[in-house]
Amino acid sequence: MKKLFGGIALNALALIGLSLGLTSCLDSGSGTDPLTQLQNEISAIDNYLSDNNITAITDHRGIRMVITELGTGLPAKFTNTVDVDYVGKLFSDGKTFDQGNTKGLVTNYIDGWKIALTTLPVGSKATLYIPSYWGYGTGGAGNGSIPANATLVFDIIFNKVTESTQDIQRLTADTVAISEYLDSKSIEAIKDTTGVSYVIDVLGTGPIPSWFDKVTFNYTVRLLTDDSKVVYEESLEPTSDFYSRVVNFNHGWKIALQKLPKGSKGRFYIPSGLGFGDVKQTDQSGITTIPANSNIIVELQLTDVVQE
Repeated sequence: MKKLFGGIALNALALIGLSLGLTSCLDSGSGTDPLTQLQNEISAIDNYLSDNNITAITDHRGIRMVITELGTGLPAKFTNTVDVDYVGKLFSDGKTFDQGNTKGLVTNYIDGWKIALTTLPVGSKATLYIPSYWGYGTGGAGNGSIPANATLVFDIIFNKVTESTQDIQRLTADTVAISEYLDSKSIEAIKDTTGVSYVIDVLGTGPIPSWFDKVTFNYTVRLLTDDSKVVYEESLEPTSDFYSRVVNFNHGWKIALQKLPKGSKGRFYIPSGLGFGDVKQTDQSGITTIPANSNIIVELQLTDVVQE
């Protein structure tokens, strides 16, 4: 049921439809299987990092991120505009092919950037290692400055994320609705600057997870407009094919998980844009359980934290 989250599984599906670099790879007539090419490049990156004792954040699609300064802001969403300083180099020889500052929609960048910018907290400084599968594929770019099947390295400073006017207006309306709900129920909640309000019912004594820590937790979801019944519930833990890191979940969950020490239980009142946004959620029968643009109440219990 990870389909409910804007994390790894959802991002991977979204990228398939948006990828230009991937399309050129799949259309290749070079005779090299694109997945074999991808795996070869991932191995080369990992060997380089290992040989040089460099610790990197891994992504199951093959991106590697060496974070030199970890930011504190929420990662970008696909609908966001970003501001990034960058230097782009070839992995093969370190030659710089481009540098400067860029401002644009996340969806306008190569897939490797889409993956990184929706994973890295804003304010981070990092070096990205991007296989050609998630870059420019067999087509290359820059009038030959980026050859075919070129693994790319980007030093970036993730300066800023800008929400759309529509998202800002919706967040404002949602936080008003949540505040009115809390007042009507005489609930004394902590109001976070992100728009999430919360109450910690049980305070644990374990570590508080950070962005890339792996977490085990269970939760229930209720609608703010009808809190009489649970519309969804789930338990999550790290597996061989799902990291279950804080960054792998929707923004509301990212915020909530970083408020709770291990062993804690809390209630989180999450604006729609930090929850499931404008995408309705359905059960296996196709019946809508969480309508689009719904403010939600999430009761979350954090049972384990594996610090990375």
